[in-house]
Amino acid sequence: MRDITIKALQMALDAGASGARVILEKGNGDMVTILNGEIDRLYQAASSALNFHIFAEGRYGTFSTNLMDEGTLRQFTTEAVKATLLMTPDQCRTLPDRAICYEGGGPDLQQYDPSIETRLPSRGLTIAQEVSAEMLSDNRVISAESEYADYVEEYFIADSLGFEGYQRKSGFSIGATCSVAGNGEEKPERNWYEDEVFFENLRYQGCGTKALNRAIESIGPLKLSSGTYNMVVDSTVASKLVIPLTEALKGSSLHTRNSFLADKLGKKVFGDNVCLRDMPHTVGNASSRLFNIEGIATKERDIISSGTICNYFIDNYYSRKLSLEVTIGTPSVVMMPKKELLSNKKLSLSDILKRAVRGIYVTQFNGGNCNAATGDFSYGIEGFLFNNGEIVHPVNEMLVSGNLIGLWNNLIATADDQLKSRKWQIPSLCFSKVNFNGL
Repeated sequence: MRDITIKALQMALDAGASGARVILEKGNGDMVTILNGEIDRLYQAASSALNFHIFAEGRYGTFSTNLMDEGTLRQFTTEAVKATLLMTPDQCRTLPDRAICYEGGGPDLQQYDPSIETRLPSRGLTIAQEVSAEMLSDNRVISAESEYADYVEEYFIADSLGFEGYQRKSGFSIGATCSVAGNGEEKPERNWYEDEVFFENLRYQGCGTKALNRAIESIGPLKLSSGTYNMVVDSTVASKLVIPLTEALKGSSLHTRNSFLADKLGKKVFGDNVCLRDMPHTVGNASSRLFNIEGIATKERDIISSGTICNYFIDNYYSRKLSLEVTIGTPSVVMMPKKELLSNKKLSLSDILKRAVRGIYVTQFNGGNCNAATGDFSYGIEGFLFNNGEIVHPVNEMLVSGNLIGLWNNLIATADDQLKSRKWQIPSLCFSKVNFNGL
């Protein structure tokens, strides 16, 4: 991969670029889908592409091709540089200073499972069939779909200032989606999903059963009266309330003033128990990385600590636009360090339901939006009413609304059930005084 990338980089410079970054991406994967016990789709794919970031006379352009023979590639880079010279000049578009780029010697992030090289095509089919059979064991099932997938991705980056970086990772996943006959014409549908970097860690057994049980538990939902309730958000969907926070801290949002957290760096905005941390060197996570697409070295950093905004996400471009120090453009693996107000012991989902006493347990968000400029949000939800910490009955066709700053200031507890294979390792969350619209 290095030889092709370096050759392509030199072609861009020979064509007149004053600077360039070239990224060679390669990937391959298999997927099989079972629908109602029958094979629905078999899919195998392989891809490769060269991505060029061209800097020429204060101008910038991006280009991509999958044609890599030397003659075609040389012509492509010549045309790419010509096209870049037609762009409007932007002096903020430059390669990052070599001093902030990754220099090697980082830890092994353990993101590649070599067993994928000898996998049998039949393995994925067998797993998907087993998961499908778990759902079809119940005669109330209307539709059962299972999908197994695995992949390998690798890329090599080189730029004209001397940066070079390589990353390779594998992934294995199994998903199940199940709809069942409910009361009358209702057909509740639920899913479950597991993914891992290493196949031996993939918990595919029981995946179909979880999807089935979640669908059955959703039979007979009621709409509650509008009002203020305590809210517990399940760990599988809790990132929905965190992603808008990190989006508001990005340089692009700050630059356009489309951020409800603009001018909040170093200020206490949330309660003491609100903590977010970017952990890019988490071992065995597919979203971990030693450097980003610009080659900038990653490091662990607090995003929010005890309610105080600690860092913005600033890439090289917005660093120049906003006259701010480069951090990193986007988070890698986001965790929520524990800082309980009431207890330091580990809490389960059951524990925080009991702590909340009565309220709505949200297991699914349906549509809605968040205003990036104000932090006001409104989301459709499905879930369950709980009382004395126990599930009473399912609920649906309700809206949860409010403002994210107010919501996060009403965080009263977090569980210890985050999904450790995911980019967003957010546990189940418990909030007080949340507005719901229903009857």
